[in-house]
Amino acid sequence: MDLRPIYHKNDDATNAHLNLGLLAYWLVSTIRYQLKHKDIKFEWSEIVRVMNTQKCVTTLVTNQYEDTINVKRCSEPIPKVQQIYDALNFKNAPFVKKKSVVLKSELKKNDKPILQRIMDD
Repeated sequence: MDLRPIYHKNDDATNAHLNLGLLAYWLVSTIRYQLKHKDIKFEWSEIVRVMNTQKCVTTLVTNQYEDTINVKRCSEPIPKVQQIYDALNFKNAPFVKKKSVVLKSELKKNDKPILQRIMDD
Protein backbone atom coordinates (compact mmCIF):
# COMPACT_ATOMS: atom_id res chain seq x y z
CA MET A 1 0.00 0.00 0.00
CA ASP A 2 3.02 2.25 0.28
CA LEU A 3 1.73 3.88 3.45
CA ARG A 4 4.37 6.05 4.98
CA PRO A 5 4.29 7.80 8.32
CA ILE A 6 1.99 10.79 7.92
CA TYR A 7 1.63 12.82 11.09
CA HIS A 8 -1.78 14.34 11.73
CA LYS A 9 -2.93 16.62 14.51
CA ASN A 10 -5.65 14.29 15.77
CA ASP A 11 -6.80 10.67 15.62
CA ASP A 12 -9.77 11.41 13.33
CA ALA A 13 -7.45 12.74 10.63
CA THR A 14 -5.22 9.68 10.99
CA ASN A 15 -8.21 7.34 10.71
CA ALA A 16 -9.50 9.22 7.66
CA HIS A 17 -6.08 8.94 6.00
CA LEU A 18 -5.93 5.20 6.69
CA ASN A 19 -9.50 4.65 5.42
CA LEU A 20 -8.78 6.55 2.18
CA GLY A 21 -5.62 4.51 1.69
CA LEU A 22 -7.55 1.25 2.11
CA LEU A 23 -10.30 2.46 -0.21
CA ALA A 24 -7.72 3.34 -2.88
CA TYR A 25 -6.07 -0.08 -2.48
CA TRP A 26 -9.44 -1.83 -2.80
CA LEU A 27 -10.32 0.17 -5.90
CA VAL A 28 -6.99 -0.50 -7.64
CA SER A 29 -7.14 -4.22 -6.77
CA THR A 30 -10.71 -4.56 -8.05
CA ILE A 31 -9.91 -2.83 -11.35
CA ARG A 32 -6.77 -4.92 -11.92
CA TYR A 33 -8.65 -8.12 -11.00
CA GLN A 34 -11.42 -7.38 -13.52
CA LEU A 35 -8.90 -6.48 -16.23
CA LYS A 36 -6.90 -9.69 -15.66
CA HIS A 37 -10.06 -11.73 -16.29
CA LYS A 38 -10.29 -10.02 -19.71
CA ASP A 39 -6.59 -10.80 -20.43
CA ILE A 40 -5.42 -7.21 -19.90
CA LYS A 41 -2.37 -7.56 -17.68
CA PHE A 42 -1.11 -4.00 -17.32
CA GLU A 43 0.66 -2.69 -14.24
CA TRP A 44 -1.24 0.05 -12.43
CA SER A 45 1.22 2.71 -13.59
CA GLU A 46 0.59 1.65 -17.22
CA ILE A 47 -3.19 1.79 -16.71
CA VAL A 48 -2.91 5.32 -15.31
CA ARG A 49 -0.58 6.40 -18.15
CA VAL A 50 -2.90 5.02 -20.84
CA MET A 51 -6.07 6.42 -19.25
CA ASN A 52 -4.46 9.87 -18.96
CA THR A 53 -4.46 10.11 -22.75
CA GLN A 54 -8.19 10.90 -22.69
CA LYS A 55 -8.80 14.48 -21.66
CA CYS A 56 -11.75 16.61 -20.63
CA VAL A 57 -11.82 20.06 -22.22
CA THR A 58 -13.84 23.00 -20.94
CA THR A 59 -14.29 26.06 -23.12
CA LEU A 60 -15.63 29.36 -21.78
CA VAL A 61 -16.81 32.03 -24.21
CA THR A 62 -18.52 35.36 -23.62
CA ASN A 63 -21.00 36.42 -26.30
CA GLN A 64 -22.01 39.92 -27.39
CA TYR A 65 -24.64 40.11 -24.64
CA GLU A 66 -22.00 39.33 -21.99
CA ASP A 67 -23.51 35.90 -21.32
CA THR A 68 -20.97 33.21 -20.54
CA ILE A 69 -21.25 30.00 -22.56
CA ASN A 70 -19.59 26.94 -21.03
CA VAL A 71 -18.99 23.86 -23.24
CA LYS A 72 -17.49 20.72 -21.71
CA ARG A 73 -16.41 17.73 -23.83
CA CYS A 74 -14.24 14.62 -23.63
CA SER A 75 -11.69 13.65 -26.22
CA GLU A 76 -12.12 10.41 -28.16
CA PRO A 77 -10.43 7.45 -26.42
CA ILE A 78 -7.46 5.77 -28.08
CA PRO A 79 -7.83 2.00 -28.77
CA LYS A 80 -6.09 0.95 -25.53
CA VAL A 81 -8.39 3.18 -23.47
CA GLN A 82 -11.42 1.83 -25.33
CA GLN A 83 -10.22 -1.72 -24.59
CA ILE A 84 -10.08 -0.93 -20.86
CA TYR A 85 -13.53 0.69 -20.95
CA ASP A 86 -14.97 -2.33 -22.74
CA ALA A 87 -13.38 -4.76 -20.28
CA LEU A 88 -14.85 -2.85 -17.32
CA ASN A 89 -18.24 -2.24 -19.04
CA PHE A 90 -17.80 1.54 -18.84
CA LYS A 91 -18.97 4.16 -21.30
CA ASN A 92 -16.17 5.57 -23.46
CA ALA A 93 -16.76 9.06 -22.05
CA PRO A 94 -17.78 9.99 -18.50
CA PHE A 95 -20.39 12.37 -19.88
CA VAL A 96 -21.82 13.59 -23.14
CA LYS A 97 -21.19 17.11 -24.42
CA LYS A 98 -22.47 19.57 -21.83
CA LYS A 99 -23.37 23.15 -22.65
CA SER A 100 -24.57 25.77 -20.22
CA VAL A 101 -25.24 29.48 -20.49
CA VAL A 102 -24.79 31.84 -17.57
CA LEU A 103 -26.81 34.97 -18.19
CA LYS A 104 -25.55 38.39 -17.25
CA SER A 105 -26.71 38.94 -13.68
CA GLU A 106 -28.69 42.12 -14.28
CA LEU A 107 -29.89 43.96 -17.37
CA LYS A 108 -29.73 47.73 -17.59
CA LYS A 109 -33.06 49.56 -17.17
CA ASN A 110 -33.24 50.83 -20.76
CA ASP A 111 -32.00 47.59 -22.30
CA LYS A 112 -34.39 45.48 -24.41
CA PRO A 113 -35.35 42.03 -23.12
CA ILE A 114 -33.06 39.21 -24.23
CA LEU A 115 -35.55 37.64 -26.63
CA GLN A 116 -36.16 41.00 -28.31
CA ARG A 117 -32.40 41.51 -28.75
CA ILE A 118 -32.04 38.09 -30.35
CA MET A 119 -34.98 38.73 -32.70
CA ASP A 120 -33.52 42.12 -33.75
CA ASP A 121 -30.21 40.51 -34.74
